[in-house]
Amino acid sequence: MEPNSDRSWFAPGRLEMGGKRHHATSAMNDRQEAFYRQARSDWSVFRHFHPHGPGWLTLARQSWCGIVGVHPFLFAPCHELHYLQMATEKLAKAYHQTDLRQGHAAFQRLLADLPNNSLAVAPLGFRDRTSLSRWQGSVIPIVIAIENLAPSIADRQGLPNPEYPWPRGAEVSAPVDHSFQVEVFSLLDRQIRSGEPGFLTVLDKMFATMQSAAWHL
Repeated sequence: MEPNSDRSWFAPGRLEMGGKRHHATSAMNDRQEAFYRQARSDWSVFRHFHPHGPGWLTLARQSWCGIVGVHPFLFAPCHELHYLQMATEKLAKAYHQTDLRQGHAAFQRLLADLPNNSLAVAPLGFRDRTSLSRWQGSVIPIVIAIENLAPSIADRQGLPNPEYPWPRGAEVSAPVDHSFQVEVFSLLDRQIRSGEPGFLTVLDKMFATMQSAAWHL
């Protein structure tokens, strides 16, 4: 399997270890900051499970992991998708000042609202709201697919999820054995071929700038 061909969207980076808060420079309220910090931590884990980047960096990372006896490239796709689903949901809940009670559909709400937010245009790398709106339209199938990874939603729709064996009540399929190529990775590849900025590239900018550039609500 060849997950997502967009290999240059970020360097693996460091894990977010927590333990620090930044009220002095944050316009977020306490609830927003809590969700934002946890979202960034989840995102940093996803980046380590999905370490696409420049070829030399990938080779260096493989060498280092071999020395210390850790082999992240051997992890099944279910693990990175688990963290991707959790990170995007929490990021969406950090976007609004109050809890909109969207549950697992929070990320879809964030993407629907985003083109109306002029403050988000430059931090996310777009020229204007029109280009942001065009990108938003190109990623809708991916956003829905990520939300469908939540076990409660996947169970209702008869879909695989990255956390628990399925189907519920007659569990015979394990996430670790499933490629998720059809459900997620093929959609990432298709969106890249659309000519719009890669979904994961822009998503990385969301995690990096939502607080510092204060484009949250």
